[in-house]
Amino acid sequence: MAKPGAMKLMISFVERGQGNDLAKFYAEHNVNFNYRCVGVGTASSDLLDVLGIGSAEKDVIFSLASKVNAERLMDRLSDNLRSIREKGIVFTMPLTGLNNVVATVLERQGDVENKGGNDMDANVANSLILVMVNQGNTDEVMNTARAAGARGGTIIRSRFMGVEELDGLYESMQEGEKEIIAMVVPTAQRNTIMETINKKHGLKTEAGAVILSLGIDQIAKLG
Repeated sequence: MAKPGAMKLMISFVERGQGNDLAKFYAEHNVNFNYRCVGVGTASSDLLDVLGIGSAEKDVIFSLASKVNAERLMDRLSDNLRSIREKGIVFTMPLTGLNNVVATVLERQGDVENKGGNDMDANVANSLILVMVNQGNTDEVMNTARAAGARGGTIIRSRFMGVEELDGLYESMQEGEKEIIAMVVPTAQRNTIMETINKKHGLKTEAGAVILSLGIDQIAKLG
């Protein structure tokens, strides 16, 4: 697994039905790893109006990009002259781990240099692991993760966008229907869990897993 110092996860929340057009816009700006999910907001209508993000029904897009491409795209989205019509919110977070193959592709697209792990990584007690897999493989992947030390996870249904841009990477990437497994794990166990999943369910397998991690600065249990 790579420890990228110049790669980002972008998360976008837009009104339901606008995710496809937004993913196409992202692809035009060399952000090609896009996963669209559906969600329902819990904010009051007054708060939604203040935030300017419209209705409670949302498309949620998880996007992987080099730091260079992510920053260029964020600048483009912030441009007052932009032609994009979607309403919502977009934010980025630095990655602390990623499949080697995917990291190589992102580096090539962004023309960046792999600088190793993030400086904050050593001070992070817990990490979020996201595993994007072909639909129907989540049980096997979760069993593998548990055997490596994970305690559980949450599954999110999604669809992979940008197949044309990534044609030829691996056949497993061509399957649009995906599921995202989200797991919070101690950072000390993160690499072992990610390496184990990648070895058994990586891009060359039927599961076609794309695996990434992000540092969590604070965590609290509810209830």
